[in-house]
Amino acid sequence: KMNSYSTNLSSQKPSIKSSKLKVSQISFMKEGKKDHKAFELKYYPWTQVSEIRSHIASKISVPHRNVRLFFKNEELVNNLKMIDYGIPFKKHPEIFYEIFSYKNDYSLEIYGTMPCPSTLEKIINQALMGFAKGLKPKLLEDGTSGVYQIRNVEKEVIAIFKPFDEEPNAPNNQKGYVNSFGSKSFREGILSGEATIREEAAYLLDSFSDKYKFDVPATTFVELSHKAFKVNMEEMKTMENDDYVKRSSIMNRFLYENLRGRKKGNKQDIFVSNEKYNYIPKKYGTLQKFINSTGVVADYSYSLFTVEEAHKIMILDFRILNSDRNDENILLQKKMKKSDSDEEKIFYKLIPIDHALSFPSCLEIGDFDICWMSWKQAEVPFTKKEKEYIESIDILEDMERLNSYIYLRPECWKYFRISNTVLKVCTKYNLTPFEIGSLLYHFDYDNKTPSKIKLIVEKTEKISMPLKLPKRIRLLSFEGKKNHKKILEKSEKENQIKERTKRVNSFYRAERGRRKSYLESTTSVPKDGENGSKEKDDYCNLGVGKNISNKIKKLNHKESKNNIQEEYVFDSPSNQLYFQNFVMFLEELIKTEYPEKAKLYEESANEFELTIEEKDSQNF
Repeated sequence: KMNSYSTNLSSQKPSIKSSKLKVSQISFMKEGKKDHKAFELKYYPWTQVSEIRSHIASKISVPHRNVRLFFKNEELVNNLKMIDYGIPFKKHPEIFYEIFSYKNDYSLEIYGTMPCPSTLEKIINQALMGFAKGLKPKLLEDGTSGVYQIRNVEKEVIAIFKPFDEEPNAPNNQKGYVNSFGSKSFREGILSGEATIREEAAYLLDSFSDKYKFDVPATTFVELSHKAFKVNMEEMKTMENDDYVKRSSIMNRFLYENLRGRKKGNKQDIFVSNEKYNYIPKKYGTLQKFINSTGVVADYSYSLFTVEEAHKIMILDFRILNSDRNDENILLQKKMKKSDSDEEKIFYKLIPIDHALSFPSCLEIGDFDICWMSWKQAEVPFTKKEKEYIESIDILEDMERLNSYIYLRPECWKYFRISNTVLKVCTKYNLTPFEIGSLLYHFDYDNKTPSKIKLIVEKTEKISMPLKLPKRIRLLSFEGKKNHKKILEKSEKENQIKERTKRVNSFYRAERGRRKSYLESTTSVPKDGENGSKEKDDYCNLGVGKNISNKIKKLNHKESKNNIQEEYVFDSPSNQLYFQNFVMFLEELIKTEYPEKAKLYEESANEFELTIEEKDSQNF
């Protein structure tokens, strides 16, 4: 039953009407087929996830413990309600279910509704065959984080697996850099536990465009369990900074509880027994296709690379605001290519990898962190094809599409939009990649002298509203010369809390009326003054308890208690005002730093306007 007390009180007219919830199976969505098993359910904001799970299980005839529910790649936990996950009411949202069962001592599955290219689906099947033969994930000794090689039956490396709990300063790091989630990493703006999901974000950004490719290896987010994995149980059980763990990236509440380790016997336990810890460790991370290469860029001279291949890496680093592009995380493939005279020449293809330190929440990147800043190709302007791609970038659309799969902190979204805005505006003025990098990166090893773009950001924040609105009311602008009316905008976060409070209050007011009328119409349930009755306890368990005011207080403070991911509005009025000011200051900087190029751009713009006016006059 979807709602036990709603069936008992069917005679009473509810004050809040139910809404429809579309339920689809993940396997059909991943294969790209038409979903024939989609159906609809009725639900209320206070409906518990366990009720939805059991209703789906009875409909598809499987045990409820084998059903997993996802909404926006966040797994829904039984003891929470639909309103706790911010599922929009009366908007016909869609959730996905997955049927799972663990029969072996290993498993490898795509997490939630993460997109997976067909090449990786084949690799996953080959990896499972390798696990069946006894091949374990092989930990590499290089680097500061946990990186595992996945092999097929022929013992060939086919994929690279990077779990997020083995990042530097993460609880299960095996290289000696152990700390709690959310602690400072080796680079500013990236916290431990956030780096792995950025590998997936870089691939998704590359997959959005069909005309221009960066050749990032195919990547997806998976869950992998195997006996070969090691878990620092003491560190996992004494985790600090729980608020960060429950908010960050892919690490939702369900995943956090799994990492801490649960005892065998729980119906929702996804772990199989192990000799030492009584379960098989389960890792969550990115699975990336292994690329066979002739070496890395550090082993070759940059003069061998074409301008197009070099610019491909530079545009990607600007787009994702990469803070670590050293000459060892660019692979090199040696290929033969025919020239105009039909002669075969050696062609070097560049493949970018290791994008864990991208999408930072600050601008603390030095030119020494970017290897191509010393290349001669960086002093060559962008080609026509590259300019067309940069002009066609829709920053807000890319942010929305990325946000549908992954979660980043609001500060990270802010600087992602800043870096892409800098790329678009500077390309409009025909600046070279080196000139753009000299504005974006600082040239001080001690990081005492900020970059020019960072100074603009600080200047913009002084005169604009911050991207994350405070609770207090802020002044936006003035209208009129006589009246000077103040246009006030309340905090978006405050408005969301008020709307949710109204919904909760109206729900409990309706429940008070239902409870009162039900108590008056029947004698089986005691009234408020009576105590110690089993019927009353059963009745209160239906969700209409005695201390309604306490429940309202708890739900009003649900955001701080359960750490619900707040919704970040990309195109809010405050953000629009912020980036209008930012572009204005950026154009002033370009005019002062590169006056000749700014003059040429203005002249070309004026000529373009004149030609348009002439055509209009002729048509008239």
